[in-house]
Amino acid sequence: MLSSRHFPCLVPKRILGTRRFSRRQPYSTLNNTSSSPGGYRISKPPAGLPVSKLITKGIIFPVSVRESFKDFSKRHQLGQLQYDLLSILPFYPEPSRLHSSEIVQTIIDESTGDYINEFHISPRSSIKAGHTDKHVVFIHGYGAGLGFFVKNLQYIAEMRPDWHIHAIDLPGYGCSSRPDFPHNIQFSHYQEIEQWFIDRLSMWFKKRKLDSSNTMVVAHSMGAYLSCVLNFQHPDFFNHMLLVSPAGIYHSRKEEVLAAIPSWFQKLWNRNISPFSLVRNSGPFGSTLVSGWTSRRFSKNNTILTPHEQKLMHMYTYGIFNAKGSGEYMLNYFLAPGGVPRHSLLNRIQNLKCHTTWLYGSHDWMDKLGGFEACRIIRESSKLSGHPLEAICKIVQDAGHHIYLDNFEEFNQLVTQEMDRFGKC
Repeated sequence: MLSSRHFPCLVPKRILGTRRFSRRQPYSTLNNTSSSPGGYRISKPPAGLPVSKLITKGIIFPVSVRESFKDFSKRHQLGQLQYDLLSILPFYPEPSRLHSSEIVQTIIDESTGDYINEFHISPRSSIKAGHTDKHVVFIHGYGAGLGFFVKNLQYIAEMRPDWHIHAIDLPGYGCSSRPDFPHNIQFSHYQEIEQWFIDRLSMWFKKRKLDSSNTMVVAHSMGAYLSCVLNFQHPDFFNHMLLVSPAGIYHSRKEEVLAAIPSWFQKLWNRNISPFSLVRNSGPFGSTLVSGWTSRRFSKNNTILTPHEQKLMHMYTYGIFNAKGSGEYMLNYFLAPGGVPRHSLLNRIQNLKCHTTWLYGSHDWMDKLGGFEACRIIRESSKLSGHPLEAICKIVQDAGHHIYLDNFEEFNQLVTQEMDRFGKC
């Protein structure tokens, strides 16, 4: 079980199987896929490069070796790094006029003390008679954490101030507990890995008393994949889902993509070597190494995040990459090199039992055809069953795989529109 030494500046309180943290004292539009002058690039699939190109590519690592040595001492302070990042929001750690917020760690296994980490934003307005609370749950993708939604939480909270917003870390990710991953499971038994996540996520929904009458989900990439599987088994948890560039759905050029992957990258991938192990084993040079990715992901000529926010996001990412490997090892069970599905979820998508909206970026490396085909299957199969479901697919301009950052303005508007639709159901 987590102790306060892991979060030296946080005081844990146990509340009904849930831990909340209070402070002792608070701390005083891109039109192409090329890199911009700031180094930003639309994300590309995990395909590796030939060794010769790795040498000649001229990858930029903005964090100097001197800075990297300073950052090294903070590599295991992920709780503090999360706090620093979330503190750019106007309602954390101190409440605003409309909202209060807190970090909640909900115990999902009493025998092990495993928990799911959550950032919960609550409306401060009094509940009107007959009013039912509405909840939206944000679920991140592979290698990320709840802090990646930092550009979405404020706008959505302010535009829909009567909603509860829950941003969670997947099991084995971010500041959630990181239990030992079941490496002994064969890759062909991928559904056992799905169940490893579903058992934990379902317990969180139960503990938080969320159900389909009051809850919708916004999930990105692998988080979207797992949310689909969760709905297959537990349709009573939520009734509407916004799937943001979902992984594992379908790829129309699977063989072509796999044939282009360098052999060295395929070998590492198929041995389930985590890319984050390179960071963990790079010692004080790790922050420099991570900056090669964070500069491309978060800079965009300072139009996504300010320089200060970029540093906070970089350090948060650095902390995530340095934490104990756990949930990240699921990747090879679900995706082949190049990010193509090993077991296309399209073959099971008729089992979805909630309304869905599918979002892809105009420069997305995920195959949009999978989303359009999934919507067709869902509409037709649900109509035949006598319980028709809405399923629509939309393209967000000037965005790649990380739509919620690449074009966060349009993404935020789409989310609030979906919240309005759900509220009228």
